[in-house]
Amino acid sequence: MYKFKTIAAVMLFFVCLLTGCSSSLTMSLVFSVETGDQIKVTVDCSEGLKLKQTSNGFAVTKGENDVIQAFFVGEAMYQQYLDAVAAQEGVTVNQESSENGITYLSYSYEGEAGTENNFIVWIDGASTGVVAGSLSDLETATKVFHCISFSKE
Repeated sequence: MYKFKTIAAVMLFFVCLLTGCSSSLTMSLVFSVETGDQIKVTVDCSEGLKLKQTSNGFAVTKGENDVIQAFFVGEAMYQQYLDAVAAQEGVTVNQESSENGITYLSYSYEGEAGTENNFIVWIDGASTGVVAGSLSDLETATKVFHCISFSKE
């Protein structure tokens, strides 16, 4: 009887262990940014997305393609990007929102490489923002953007 209980306990442990692994479909990186903040970027990978560090920030990829490329900014640069969007002709503001620990502005415009769908983000409780850009269509860029979360560590 003792042997049966031991085997059952070991099997239950492995089932729980495997269940824990399958439910963890995220990838995270922590960045030490120029503002002095430690910013954790997490991507929900359930749609086949991956997070990678780049020379000046990070990118979210699907397959071989970078869907979103982003870099970190301080408050002054964050404000300059917001001011530029407000002053630029041909810019379409898609959404302004505060949710999940960030405040962001989504906008589109015709750039040299085609239509750019971009996001200007302020991370709540931090001294850091993020500027993210995508050449993917608006629906794809927005869907991928909503798979990213930010937090100050």
